[in-house]
Amino acid sequence: MTNYIGRQQDLKTKLNRHLTKITGQEKDYYQALSQADLAELKNVLSDINNVFTLKLTLTATEWLCQNFSVASKLKKDILNRIDEIKPNTNGFDILINEPNLKIVAEVKCVFPSNNGSKYFAAQRNSILDDAYKLVNGKKQLPDTNKYHKFLFIIYDGQRTDLALDTLLKPSKGTSDKEIRKNRHEIKVKIELLKDKTISELSTEKVYLKTLPITDYH
Repeated sequence: MTNYIGRQQDLKTKLNRHLTKITGQEKDYYQALSQADLAELKNVLSDINNVFTLKLTLTATEWLCQNFSVASKLKKDILNRIDEIKPNTNGFDILINEPNLKIVAEVKCVFPSNNGSKYFAAQRNSILDDAYKLVNGKKQLPDTNKYHKFLFIIYDGQRTDLALDTLLKPSKGTSDKEIRKNRHEIKVKIELLKDKTISELSTEKVYLKTLPITDYH
């Protein structure tokens, strides 16, 4: 016989477990938190995707600077520019526009849905739309032909590998709708970055690189 867990007990257990893990103090947070406390916590959690995106952007920048042998002064300037950008600003997440180094990159903090191994349709579309913009430009940078293009996706183990494998499979059939057609066609431009060296990269491709969030300095 399955034990019944009521809605209140389920929410209480989840809240107390997670806050205990964060604070290191075991207590009944469900009862202790006031309405004002819960409202403040809700506001903080609503920004969690921005926290993920910023941390992954900084991690991706560290990866780029290391692999492209970026000088420390330029690296500092790039990190400072990223820190000054407001969340949801209309532009590329990373833009390096130097005479001898041109890079555009988008950062995606998307996890396979429901602890599974596939992305939701909206997640898949968002990834492909960003790849399309890397190739075709944005208002901030309408011509990306001379730039190395990267799409960084947060890595969550084998689930991410399987989800990307499904995402990048050639689309079946055709579509008359321009946005769907663009998504179908952009897949041939995307390449998982695995064993290639930096010198082998082409400006005609979008290189998809998975990264776990790491500490940066």
